[in-house]
Amino acid sequence: MKRLLLFQALLLCLTISASAQRIHSVNVNVELRKDGSAIITQDWDATVVNGTEWYIPIDNLDKMYVDSLTVYENGKRYISEGDKWDVDRTLGEKLYRCGIVRKSRKSVELCWGQGSYKRHQWKARFIVTGLVQSLKDYDAFNFMFINPGLVAPPDTASVVIENHADTTLWTPENTKVWAFGFYGDIHVEDGKIIASTSQRMTRESKVIIMVRFDKGIFSPSVSRDMKFEKMHEKAIQESDYDNGGRDSSSGFFSYFSWDEIFEIFISALIVIFYPLFMLISYRLGYRYSKRLFKTYKIKEWWRNVPLDGNLFASFYVLKKGELFGEGNSLTHNLVGALFLKWILDGIIKAEPDEKKPNIINLSFKPVQSSVVMGVAELSLYDMAREACGDNLILEENEFKNWSKKKYSKVTKWPSDAEKEGLTYLESKGYLGKIDHISTEEGAEEMRHVIELRNFLKDFTKIEERGVMETVLWKEYLIYAQMFGIADKVSEQLSKLYPTEMAQFSKSIGSDMDTFMRTITYNNTMTSSAVLHALSESASKEGSSGSRWFGDGGSSSFGGGGGFSGGGYGGGSR
Repeated sequence: MKRLLLFQALLLCLTISASAQRIHSVNVNVELRKDGSAIITQDWDATVVNGTEWYIPIDNLDKMYVDSLTVYENGKRYISEGDKWDVDRTLGEKLYRCGIVRKSRKSVELCWGQGSYKRHQWKARFIVTGLVQSLKDYDAFNFMFINPGLVAPPDTASVVIENHADTTLWTPENTKVWAFGFYGDIHVEDGKIIASTSQRMTRESKVIIMVRFDKGIFSPSVSRDMKFEKMHEKAIQESDYDNGGRDSSSGFFSYFSWDEIFEIFISALIVIFYPLFMLISYRLGYRYSKRLFKTYKIKEWWRNVPLDGNLFASFYVLKKGELFGEGNSLTHNLVGALFLKWILDGIIKAEPDEKKPNIINLSFKPVQSSVVMGVAELSLYDMAREACGDNLILEENEFKNWSKKKYSKVTKWPSDAEKEGLTYLESKGYLGKIDHISTEEGAEEMRHVIELRNFLKDFTKIEERGVMETVLWKEYLIYAQMFGIADKVSEQLSKLYPTEMAQFSKSIGSDMDTFMRTITYNNTMTSSAVLHALSESASKEGSSGSRWFGDGGSSSFGGGGGFSGGGYGGGSR
């Protein structure tokens, strides 16, 4: 009977495998022309389950210009609407149509209709004018071809750059190459530049490629008053190319130790079988840890604050209680929740930047003696305050840049946060101090964490919910951030209760627009800094970047600063 059930589960697994939002692959082809412009073709293989369109942000364009988007699927060419794309339309109204949203001179979004919810294979082609630029000593570019923060991390990715500029053959002597933001390799082969991933990308992975050409191959229409050395120095900071390492030309078995080869083999088995195991378990309903919750399924709602509002205890519950947890994303969400808590408590203040009003800065001030913080919370606060510098204002990218330099200090913090949550649960008698198995009372209390998340996720579906007491909004928003859905919850609150939301924003010394932008911006400015530090730590401790200068070899996960193009996010919306 058990074998039959497993066999049926395997069959069901095959039928539902396309139901998850997924990017199976993205392959980019770049044709460089004599004037430095490029025809870029993106081949997307993706399964979509929501949204009305697929979009790709391209920012940091500077002297470049993006134009002439065309999209094909199964040989059918989409109708181009040029620069008049309207994002506020239905799925049917966008069917077989594409267009560009020009957010500013330096920022665009490539958009096309998704059509039905299924697996799609799109071919999107557009022109970038001014990609290769003339420097004082060389012609070069440093460009992001695949964004981080996509709706799902691509399983595989590649970029192939071809010479449509000159009869001169690209060789390792006249063409130097570097790659950043992913684990893989880049090299010059048969006159082409080829970069590809060697493992599945993460949410923060990206593909940035920097290339230096000898003069004479191109006649770029765009020039910059700088030497390549300046571009190079900025890009390799905090990268493996700047850290030394092993020679990438020594071959696979000399490049890795036998212990590392064994780890790669085990990791490959996990990558192959884990998704299958996950799908079967989900189909059978095994989602939560019975050691913590006394059940595998939690579908109820809870409307109050769980575990006395202890965020670290909830962090522990989410990390240990879900059979298929979100890894570093949980740490990301906890950091964001603490920053939001400080904003709502008036410990820090969110203010639009004077020069860039669309950017939110965080103004810090000394913690008053009346404010009670635990060790882990105070540690995070001190790190963020140190990153501010003398003006005590945390500006764009300051925390991220600081955490990259202090990555060893930052990467210790998630462990401290988890221990603080465990200590609370043990002190309340919810968990055994030796086996960490829940008591009956503890299981009930810890289930409330999941039940509150269910409530907030289903909030818009709840009938006769009435006007919620605004006294709970603060806690709801903080926990929504903890669950990674603060932007959606705040948006729904503002739509359902605009008057109350405006009063709530005013009560914390902010107008509603600034507060809503703060919710959205909080992730990218603060909590993502910890993810960058965690990635940096993995790169420093486990990467095998080599000390070569553009001749081809391993990519570097870190580095790539000063790039053009790219952006953050993209996919279904």
